[in-house]
Amino acid sequence: MTELRVVTYNIYLGGTGRGQPIYDVLSHTGADVIALTEADDPDLIAALAKRLNMHHIWARGSGDRHIATLSRFPVITWQLYNTPPLTQAALETTLDFPGSPLTLYSVHLLPYLLLPFEIRRRQAVSRLLQIISAKQSGPHLIVGDFNAIAPGDRVLQRKNPPRMRRIMTLQLGFIFRLAIPRLLNAGYTDCYRYLHPHADGFTWYPGNPTTRYDYIFASPLLVPKLKSCYVIDDIEAVKLASDHMPLVANFEV
Repeated sequence: MTELRVVTYNIYLGGTGRGQPIYDVLSHTGADVIALTEADDPDLIAALAKRLNMHHIWARGSGDRHIATLSRFPVITWQLYNTPPLTQAALETTLDFPGSPLTLYSVHLLPYLLLPFEIRRRQAVSRLLQIISAKQSGPHLIVGDFNAIAPGDRVLQRKNPPRMRRIMTLQLGFIFRLAIPRLLNAGYTDCYRYLHPHADGFTWYPGNPTTRYDYIFASPLLVPKLKSCYVIDDIEAVKLASDHMPLVANFEV
């Protein structure tokens, strides 16, 4: 059995000026595979990969937000999807994992919890599922910043910044949950919720956690291999590196 540690992490507006704390966080995770969203500075991503001794793929999103994958395993193939309805980006990376290839789909979907954006996120997820079903039968993960809320999850709206609270008054604070159920109904397992049915697992905001935006979804072949899934929120660098906290999943494959 080989242990696989996967991390998804939004590094906030490219991470410029925060390279050291971001490196400290990523080094602390001990990850084998890292999916980075808002990876807007390709030079920073290359520098992080070099310091971590990892291969990397950087790809351009449909707007100002870009995406990257870092891996201890060589990259066999990769492909970017960033055209409507699949925006901002989805990065497909197939890795030369011992035993058999492993594919990671790293996604970053549109922000804001308003209904028009949630409809677009559901459309993006539906398109991604079409892509996967047409080409994928082996073990794979769908990870990233979905900017969406799962069924049953809390959002502590009263603790959110004033700007976000004002936005949510447009729909009287109601949160529509259309995108994540699309993945669950397609047979994917929300790794964090599977192991922690009652914990919030908030990934946003360090020092004032209110929301779970970041997910790791496992295909059926990988669910029996899942050993742990947790948010890293207990080191000082997390408070300096980003407005998100990294989500980690460990598998024995």
